[in-house]
Amino acid sequence: MSVLTFQITEKDVEQYAVISGDNNPIHLDIDAAKQHGFTDKVAHGMLTISKVLGVLSNEVLSPCDVITDYNFSFSAPVFTGNQITLHINQTENSINVSGVCEDKKVIKGSVFLL
Repeated sequence: MSVLTFQITEKDVEQYAVISGDNNPIHLDIDAAKQHGFTDKVAHGMLTISKVLGVLSNEVLSPCDVITDYNFSFSAPVFTGNQITLHINQTENSINVSGVCEDKKVIKGSVFLL
């Protein structure tokens, strides 16, 4: 098992909002996020998944590996500025990932390889 970390930055969230067109105020305005019961601005789910896939692509996968499918679920929100620690377990045809932030599991899933 390997352990890797990444951070969701304010710039990541702002750029993802522009690229995706998802300008939901809970991602961009702390007051709106707090009005919806969050403690801070919430990172886009697909941004977080993209960051996980990027870490795997850059640090775990070989150039010959091909991702055929992935499946992730969130158990808690990821907030702007959070650092996520990924616990990675690779088998022959898949990679299982569990992401923890501030001692709380926030994301888990699998990536399937050809």
